[in-house]
Formats: sequence, C-alpha cells, structure tokens
Amino acid sequence: MATPPLSHIYNHGPLVQEGRVACPGDADWIQAWVDCCHPAGATVRWEASRGPLEVELVDASGQPIPLSAPGDIVQRQPGEIRLLRAESQNGFFVRVRAGGAAAVPYSVSLFAPVFVR
Repeated sequence: MATPPLSHIYNHGPLVQEGRVACPGDADWIQAWVDCCHPAGATVRWEASRGPLEVELVDASGQPIPLSAPGDIVQRQPGEIRLLRAESQNGFFVRVRAGGAAAVPYSVSLFAPVFVR
C-alpha cells in the first residue's frame, strides 16, 4: 500500500519506523531519497525467535546495490541486519521479506534519508 512521504532532515539521527510486519510470500518496500554523496542505508531489527528476515538495499530498477566499496557496511546477525552505503547519490529501496512461514514484526532505522515512502 502506498503511504505519503515522510520528511526527514539529514544528520538528525535515523528515521525510525516501528510496528512494521513482514508477511510470508510478500515483500515490504521502503523508499528513501538521499542528497548526493552522503552515507545511506538501514538497520532492521526483530525478535530472532520469530523467524528470519531477508533484507536488501536495491536501486530503482530493483537490482541489489553492491556494498563492497570502502566504508560500506554489511552486518547480518540473528535479529539485526545493518546495510550502509558509504556514499549514495539518489533514491534507494529497502526490501524486507519474511524468510519463513510466519509473520515477523520488525522496526527499521533509515540513515540519511531526505524523504521516505
């Protein structure tokens, strides 16, 4: 479902969205825009005992954004995934999917977005 954009000011901490739920067989898409050449990404947290989540940063065409440049961060552990691109220059999506058969509540912290949908 489409939601109206939220405005967020760069460098005022992450924009945190609580109470999201990843349902099996479906993907949540969170869209963000970033000013050129700033770090951007997301941290997704959930109760690991509820099941796994699959989290990716993707570009406007749905392709995974490579996170292999100096300063990029990829940290995956039970209950938390942190993905950060050291320098981003436009929009991106965070795609979240339940990796099991149960719905999984989660929160997402978006770093350096200007607008989030």
